[in-house]
Amino acid sequence: MTSHALRAALCFCLTASATYILNDFLDLHSDREHDRKKLRPLAAGTVSIRAAIIMAVVLLATSILLAVKLPLSFGIILAVYLLSTTLYSLYLKTKVILDICTLAGLYTIRLFAGGAATGIPISEWTAAFAMFCFLGLAAVKRYAELQAVPKNVNLNTRRGYEPGDQSTVQVLGLSSMMISVLVLALYLRSPEVLLLYRHPQMLWLICPFLLYWFSRTWVVAGRGRMDSDPIIFALHDRASLIVAAIIISIGFVCK
Repeated sequence: MTSHALRAALCFCLTASATYILNDFLDLHSDREHDRKKLRPLAAGTVSIRAAIIMAVVLLATSILLAVKLPLSFGIILAVYLLSTTLYSLYLKTKVILDICTLAGLYTIRLFAGGAATGIPISEWTAAFAMFCFLGLAAVKRYAELQAVPKNVNLNTRRGYEPGDQSTVQVLGLSSMMISVLVLALYLRSPEVLLLYRHPQMLWLICPFLLYWFSRTWVVAGRGRMDSDPIIFALHDRASLIVAAIIISIGFVCK
């Protein structure tokens, strides 16, 4: 099971890297006009387009070879992921809100891929929590990008957003994160918890810490201090790391 999980993770890393190269190629012009994205290898010219294409093909081919030894269901999910990311780069990322929903779906599908590779079923509770949580994270990512655009500069032509859409994206993201905590709270009231944990009551401590982290994430984003990727921000943010450590500790104690 562990070997399958590691192989599946590697397949997704390789496939995602290949599609990121495609995305950077399609966004080449806009990235060169962006304060931070202009430093990307393709935009900066440190990697040639020919080399990037070869690299993408090699990464994708390696992923396919590794996926052959995994269950067929995993291969199907990986193919759906590849198709979805390609459609996102070519078209869906230009559609307001649909781009955020697609990103959330791409994050969520990885859970089901892991379940297919290891034979571990993904519960409805896990899927519901992930769907709302990832929708919130995707909204933070898009909101941070909109925040980073100077008021006197037109928004990226590859996006369909207008300056006034920031508040809508903020409400969508914050409410989605709060709903994910509600899903967790409802799960803690379910019979399944009693079968899986020795001290299920202590799991309720996770909820306030999640509420704090989600709320703080949006406060930071609202102040224009959020990296375009909230996960990268969390990995470099002391408060986020402390909250993560506390939540993991609670899980271990309750198990």
